[in-house]
Amino acid sequence: MHRLSIAALTTILLIFNSQLAHANWIAGDFASAGKPVEEHHCVPAGSGPHPAIVLLHGASPKIGLGDAAFEQMCTDLAAQGYYTEFIEYYSQTGAVGAGRPLMIKQEFPIWLAEIKSGIDDLDKNAAVDPHRVAMMGFSLGAFLSLSIAAADPSQVAAVVEYYGGLPPRLQPMAKTMPPTLILHGDKDTIVPVSQAHELDQLLTQNNRPHEIKIYEGAEHAFNFEGLPFWYRADYARDAWERTLKFLAANLHPTLTK
Repeated sequence: MHRLSIAALTTILLIFNSQLAHANWIAGDFASAGKPVEEHHCVPAGSGPHPAIVLLHGASPKIGLGDAAFEQMCTDLAAQGYYTEFIEYYSQTGAVGAGRPLMIKQEFPIWLAEIKSGIDDLDKNAAVDPHRVAMMGFSLGAFLSLSIAAADPSQVAAVVEYYGGLPPRLQPMAKTMPPTLILHGDKDTIVPVSQAHELDQLLTQNNRPHEIKIYEGAEHAFNFEGLPFWYRADYARDAWERTLKFLAANLHPTLTK
C-alpha cells in the first residue's frame, strides 16, 4: 500500500473541508409568472418545521457580487435554527446598479413579484413554519423587504432592514407592519439616514413594534467586509448580535428544537 505524503494528505483534507464548508449552500429555483428565479438555501438540523428567513441583496451592477458574504450569513443563520433562503431577484431582469434609479423604479414590481412567489413557495415547504417567516434585506433589498411586509403582513412575521427605507407610496400601509429592526449609519451617502428616522417616526406614530440603531460615523454597507472602505468590524458585530437577538425574540427558533 502506498503511503500518502503529508503534503498530499493535507491537500485532500483541505479539499474535503472546503466541500463541507459549502455543503449547506444549496442551489435551487422556483417559478414566478412562469419563469425561473434562482435561490440558495441553508437547512438547519432537525425535522422542523423551522422558522425561515428570506435574505435579499442590495443593488449591484453584476449578479453574484457579495454572494460569499450571503453564503456565510445563510450558514450562520441555519446554525441558529432558521431555514434560510437567499433569493436572486435579478433572475428575470438582470443586474441593476445603485446608480440607475429610474431602472430600479421600473424593475421594482418585477422583483417584488419574484420575492412574493418565493415566500409562497416557502409556505408550501414542509420544513418551514409559514407563520414564522422573516425578511432580511440590505439597501435595495431592505426597500424590497419593507415593501413586501407592508403590502402583505400576513406572510411576514418580522423584518430586519439594513440601511433601507419604505417607499412613499407604501407608507400608508405602515399601520400593519410586523416587528421591524432598523439598522443604519448616520454618514450613509447612498441611502440617507433620514430614511431610517422617517421609518422610525412612521412606525412610532402607528404604534408598531420596532427597534432602531443608528451607527455614528458609519457609511453604507458598513457590515460587509468585502467593502473595506466602508467596513466597520465593531459595528458589523454589534448589528449582527442585534439581528440575532431580534430574530430570536420574534421567530422563537427554540420551538423547533
